[in-house]
Amino acid sequence: MPLEAYTRVKERARSRGLPIWQYLLNAVDFYESAMRTYDVREVTKLQNNSYYAIKLTLAVAQYIYKHDEESYQNVKRILAQVWARKHIDVSVLERLIEMYRERRKKSYVRAMFQELVRINIELLSQGQAHKTQQQGE
Repeated sequence: MPLEAYTRVKERARSRGLPIWQYLLNAVDFYESAMRTYDVREVTKLQNNSYYAIKLTLAVAQYIYKHDEESYQNVKRILAQVWARKHIDVSVLERLIEMYRERRKKSYVRAMFQELVRINIELLSQGQAHKTQQQGE
C-alpha cells in the first residue's frame, strides 16, 4: 500500500476511533452495499407507502388526542387519500372514527389502532408484493 494511502486510512480510522483493520472492513462493507443493484422504483414505492402509513397513524392519534373539528377533517382527508391513491379499504376505520366522534370510548380507540395495524400492513406489503411479482416474471 502506498504511504499516502496508508496515512489517509490511518487518519480516517483514528478520527472514527477505530483500529485500521476495522475501518477497512467497514469501508469494504459500505462499498459492497453501495454497489448492490436496487430497483429505485420499488424503494420509492415502499417509502411512499410508509409515508402514508405514518401520515394516517399520526392523523388518527392527533384526532384521538384533540378530537376537534380540524383534526377530524384532517383524518377524513387522509383516509380519502389512502383509499383513492393506495386502493386500501379504510371503511372500518372511518366508521370507528365516526363512532368515536359521537362517543369517546376507550374500546373505540383500541379498535381504531387495531384497524390501523391492518391498514399499515397492507400498505407496507403492497411494495413487497409488487417486488415479488416482478421477480417472478
